[in-house]
Amino acid sequence: MKLRYIITIFFAFIFISSVESVLAFPTKKEKPKKEKVKNNKKRKESSATSASNPEEERVFIDAEKAKMIEDYETADKKFREVLQLDKNNADAHFQLAQLSFGSGQIQAAKEHAEAALKLDPSNIFYKEFLAEMLARTSPKDAIVLYKELIKQNPNSPDAYMNLAFLQIQSKQAAEAIKTYDQFESIFGIDEEIVSRKKSLYLSLNQFDKAINELKKLEEAYPGEPNFLLMQADLYTANNMRDKAYPLYKKVLELEPENPQALLAVAEYSAKQGDTTARRETLKKIFSNPTLNIDAKVKMLFPYIQYFDVKKDNRTEALELADILAKTHPKEAKAQAIRGDLYNLDNQLDTALAAYLRSLDLQKDVFNVWQQVFFIYNQKRDWKNLKEITTQSLEYFPNQAVTYLFKGLAESQFKDYDQALKSLAKGEKMSGDNNKLRAQFLSSMGDVLHNLKRNEESDSCFDKAIKLDPDNATVLNNYSYYLSLRKANLEKAKQMSAYANKLQENNDSYLDTYAWILFVMGEYKEAKTWQEKALKNSDPPSATLLEHYGDILSKLGETQKAVEYWIKAKESKSDSETLDKKIAAQKYIE
Repeated sequence: MKLRYIITIFFAFIFISSVESVLAFPTKKEKPKKEKVKNNKKRKESSATSASNPEEERVFIDAEKAKMIEDYETADKKFREVLQLDKNNADAHFQLAQLSFGSGQIQAAKEHAEAALKLDPSNIFYKEFLAEMLARTSPKDAIVLYKELIKQNPNSPDAYMNLAFLQIQSKQAAEAIKTYDQFESIFGIDEEIVSRKKSLYLSLNQFDKAINELKKLEEAYPGEPNFLLMQADLYTANNMRDKAYPLYKKVLELEPENPQALLAVAEYSAKQGDTTARRETLKKIFSNPTLNIDAKVKMLFPYIQYFDVKKDNRTEALELADILAKTHPKEAKAQAIRGDLYNLDNQLDTALAAYLRSLDLQKDVFNVWQQVFFIYNQKRDWKNLKEITTQSLEYFPNQAVTYLFKGLAESQFKDYDQALKSLAKGEKMSGDNNKLRAQFLSSMGDVLHNLKRNEESDSCFDKAIKLDPDNATVLNNYSYYLSLRKANLEKAKQMSAYANKLQENNDSYLDTYAWILFVMGEYKEAKTWQEKALKNSDPPSATLLEHYGDILSKLGETQKAVEYWIKAKESKSDSETLDKKIAAQKYIE
């Protein structure tokens, strides 16, 4: 009887669009900088130079020196000595506020900052520091301080920005708008401020005022298409397409090839029943090599998102992907999203070619590699799967998933020792991802079963089920292996039954349960379940046909049993006992 080996890769993410990673080219991450307590270089006058007590001046200078070399413990001690000599030294309080804040002593920092400001109420820098600190703990008090700062120094843009931010956080949208109005009265029209005010007006359900904000930009910068687009998009978002349409047309007068306006006009035409115009406009956009590729790629995202829902759009999506790849032949992201769409359409060969082309152009996007792994596994192309995973490790040595596919490919070549090494390494990299760890342990259980290291195999499967108790594939494989050894058959029966409950009408799972019943001598019930397996398989595998013949033989239906054994042979079964069964016309174990 042929030993069955079911390989099913299952992950929480099932299908990952490779383009999500391709769109943003990887950049070097900045190393986190250790937060340092900075010297207050903005002080209008050092307390050391203004001190009347020479001892106070000396200790203050020593404290500042310690702070400069980041000896914060000594600095803290010295500034406290200054306060012992002069409790009204505002700058010493301020320095201690900075040191306390830097070491996480927020309450002490607040007390020293308040003391400094009380001693010198007009000091802007003391007030700024206290406001920034209170913004985290007491926004209401911080708002009061920022209003005072604006009165003291109306030309400080940061004060307006911080005040408005706190007002928004405190759900004071109307007050935030007033603050932004103040900002504009001093610094003029600013695109970012206008955009924020627009959002605030919308939150207050004041659409007309929101659109008027955008009109201010158009008036301030006539002939700028982006500001027209902002108005048009807002009208469109609020189902006011008749007002949006002339704005998009105006954009096209300024920029005839503007993709956003072209698409919007085409969508408007489609709403009027002219779907051909929309499609031709899209083709025009995608065929233009001078238009930004990222904008085109984003236009394809909705096709991916609704691929299974809007089936009528599949042809259009694939056509646009083809045009994109042809228009931008040296762009990895164009090839990758083409691969995604063909992959969703189950045209695996075309998808694979697109992904491989993407990797030729750019090798530092792991999701593209991973999609290639999935396709080779689905095609059962173990040679190329082994090669591509090995190649991927040169660029991504710490991706656990790569070792899973690599181990699976190696096990298919019966290189079990190497497969175990790959799987064990990947399992260690899985961290807290229990489902992924369960997959590794299950795959190790498969390999150990083939090596006849049954106790170790069972241990791996038990651990896998503990991590992922509802994994039907693990339950099925484990129960099948137990049935082959005629070990723990009740446990095998329970696990197989649960696997069939989790995933109904799966021919492999139905076959496993039927085979367990067969091994337990429950031939009539086994026949019922095997017939379910055959009904749900198209076409039935050689294993299913042979098993059905075995069951019929035990039930005394010899002629019919031989018929199914012959069908199994015709299906290219490599069972070692099949010919013997046919010749003897009886079941041979």
